[in-house]
Amino acid sequence: MGNQVALRPAGNRAETSHKIYALFFLALLSSLYLYPFAGQSELWFLAAALLAIFLVSLCIKPEAKSGRLYSVEELVRQGREAGQKGDEIKSEKYYCQAIFRLVNGGKMAQAAGLFEEYFMRYRRVFAPRMQLELARELCRKGKYLLAARSLQRLIQDWPRVYRHSDRHFLEQAYLHLARIYAEKLDLPALAADCYFAFLDKFPQSAHRDTALYQLQLLDGKQKIAV
Repeated sequence: MGNQVALRPAGNRAETSHKIYALFFLALLSSLYLYPFAGQSELWFLAAALLAIFLVSLCIKPEAKSGRLYSVEELVRQGREAGQKGDEIKSEKYYCQAIFRLVNGGKMAQAAGLFEEYFMRYRRVFAPRMQLELARELCRKGKYLLAARSLQRLIQDWPRVYRHSDRHFLEQAYLHLARIYAEKLDLPALAADCYFAFLDKFPQSAHRDTALYQLQLLDGKQKIAV
């Protein structure tokens, strides 16, 4: 049922580690009694440390009690329910988990569809590489305006959120957004503004000639001064 999300902490693994600590401690304690020799203080210290670790581990509760796997559908349902209850933080978390799982599973069409719902609610985007993939998928689905708005948000958030990311992705965001304006939304003035902003921000870009050529095409069609 859908993509499965492993939201199960290590309940069984915690029990196994408890047994290992206990067995190792007992073996060490037995060796100290059965084979006494001089200079055992280090081993006694080790035995005490193991006992302390074992006792502390018993007090730590796993974050979840069951090994249940949550499907993407369940994550989306929980995200919607949390949103209806006003818990926007939990709601966004569930949406993000579901979208990540769909993208990682190669289900880009489903991811783009769910991103539309997510973006309309939160007006937030994902990391640059992933957001560019989602924008391309939105264009394949004919959602040109949504793709443009998501790229606008990515560019807008870049100085504050993504300034340490690879600037190549920012270049791609500008160029993709300009193409959407020019070729899909029939907004040549906005496309030209986007290309000018690109050239101003990346004067040494390997895509500089491409941007200049596109501006010449726009100038020829709309009489936009270059």
